Amino acid sequence: MFETATTWAGIVGAVGFCGGFFGPMVFAPQANQGPLLGLFITGPLGLVAGGAGGLIYTLWRRSRMNGG
Repeated sequence: MFETATTWAGIVGAVGFCGGFFGPMVFAPQANQGPLLGLFITGPLGLVAGGAGGLIYTLWRRSRMNGG
């Protein structure tokens, strides 16, 4: 259960970080504080959302396998 939640957290956190870090560089290159979005907002939110999503997925899958 912990491994799945950690995997999801890492993947979604990395995608959120990359989107928030590199996105402002591409779409608003004049904004010198744009990459801070990925560092402080989208990366950590992606990590938390991915962990929660992985945990929910694991619990849902476990309940389906047990016939619940």
